Amino acid sequence: MVISIAVRSLALLLLPLLVACAHPDHRYESTLQFIRRHDVDTNDKGEVTQADFMMEWDPCPGDQFQYIRGGHDFAGCMLKHEPGDYLSVRVEQTWDLNGFYRWDVYNVGGCDREIEPRSPGSFEQSQECSDVRRSPESRKTLFAKRAQR
Repeated sequence: MVISIAVRSLALLLLPLLVACAHPDHRYESTLQFIRRHDVDTNDKGEVTQADFMMEWDPCPGDQFQYIRGGHDFAGCMLKHEPGDYLSVRVEQTWDLNGFYRWDVYNVGGCDREIEPRSPGSFEQSQECSDVRRSPESRKTLFAKRAQR
């Protein structure tokens, strides 16, 4: 009985380690273009305590935007960068207990950013555009329908 309790306890202690080993964390580096900055909140002294940064992933096809919210230290460090600058970005990918990988930006242009897993201010936005071409026959049909109105 004592041995079975010890075995169960050991299994419970080792289980999180086995799960963590199955899904290792990864770190990546890429490039973002700094698009714009928006100061969200300031303190009584007028110092920025939170700021949002709109970035575009340069190597991705289409328009891949990343909105990053950072605190006082990150916002202050980002003052050295101007909109239009291309900045290095470091991303950490970790296994989420909900059963998928999540990723967070932890450094932009040499400015460290504290990872806040539940921050509503950071999110991604994707948009892919392409030219729509019509055949001459479809243009005739479109113009005919407009003329009937």
